[in-house]
Formats: sequence, structure tokens, C-alpha cells
Amino acid sequence: MSTSGSSTTPISPPTPQPSPPSPSSRPASGQDSRARRRESAQPLAAAKTPVGPGLISALGLVWALLLTGLGVLGVQAALVYAGLLTGTSWLTWLIQRLDGLAPAAWMLAAGVVLVLLGLWLLVAALRPRPRTAVAVKASTGVFLKPRDLARLAVAAADDVDGVQDAKASATRGKVTLRITGTGDPQLSGRVTSAVEQHLTGLANPIKVTVRAHGGKS
Repeated sequence: MSTSGSSTTPISPPTPQPSPPSPSSRPASGQDSRARRRESAQPLAAAKTPVGPGLISALGLVWALLLTGLGVLGVQAALVYAGLLTGTSWLTWLIQRLDGLAPAAWMLAAGVVLVLLGLWLLVAALRPRPRTAVAVKASTGVFLKPRDLARLAVAAADDVDGVQDAKASATRGKVTLRITGTGDPQLSGRVTSAVEQHLTGLANPIKVTVRAHGGKS
């Protein structure tokens, strides 16, 4: 309580102390940042089906050889014209043979053959390249080549009781096994079941054929 004539000092409210940061407001550690990046990362796109070169590659090689032959004819004609080679150019000889030809029935047949050949080349160029592997049930695009299918089939057949030897060949749609066994009449069926069970991971089932031969017991 103050007396008259004296000044009073105002009482200021207490200064609030900063509260400690909550766990959610603390800066994220490096481990948390990496975890968030992994969660937000997009999965990789599935691999494409492996394909072979196709027929158009062989046709391209043939066409390249034909063009090379025409180039040789042109170079030989240029050297003869320049006087660097003696004799008649091959192009001149060819033109002389073709000059004066009269229409004949074989020309129509040759024209039809050339048209059909051109259409076939066009279809071959537009045709998709052949697939060379079999898809496996997976979201990332996993494929097996036919030789790998054959190895899996042999491994499955070797685990069947009574199989003494097993060999296999495979395509994208079929596996053929040749086994040597103890003569059990049910051996082929058991091997077929084992191989089919071993290949259940494929996206599309394939045909399994087993050819058994008797062996030494």
C-alpha cells in the first residue's frame, strides 16, 4: 500500500517461458526422412517381355547385300568410264541384254511374283517380333527362357522316386521330358504332376509331356 505523494510502480505480468518443442514439431531425423522418401517413392515399371530379332532382321541383311551388289556395279562402271579399267562395264552389258525385249507371258508371271513378294515383305516388317521368354507371376516383370524351363523340369523330375536320369527340352508353350526309370508304370504320371507343381509360378500354364524308358532297377 503506497502513501500519498509517492509514486507507485506498476507490476508487470510474468513473462511466459517458452515451452519445450513437442515431438511432432522437432525436425525429422535422417532416418525419418529416408523412410518418408521410401513411402513416397513410386514402384518401378514392370520389365517388358523379351523378344527376338524377328524375320525382318534377316530380310534387312539380304537387302543390304543387294544394295552392296548394286554399289559394286556402279563403282565398276565409274572406273571403266574413267579409263581406270578396260573392257565393258557390267551395267552396260546388262542394259544391252535388256534392250529390245518384247512383252512376253513370263513378264506377267514375274510381275505377280514381285507383287506378292512385296506384300509378304510388308507383312513381315509390320509383324510383331517373336517372344523369347515365359512370364512369371510377378508385378515387376520376371521372365524365364525356355532353357530355364527345361532346367526346372529336370530338377523337379530328379526329385521323384524311381527316376534314374532325366533330360528335357522346352519351348514357350511346352516342356518335353525324357526320363529313365525303374519301370514303374505310374512313374510318368508322378513326374508330370511334380513338374506341373514346380511350374505353378508361371503366368500361363504350359503343357508337360513325359516319355519314360525302362532302366536298371
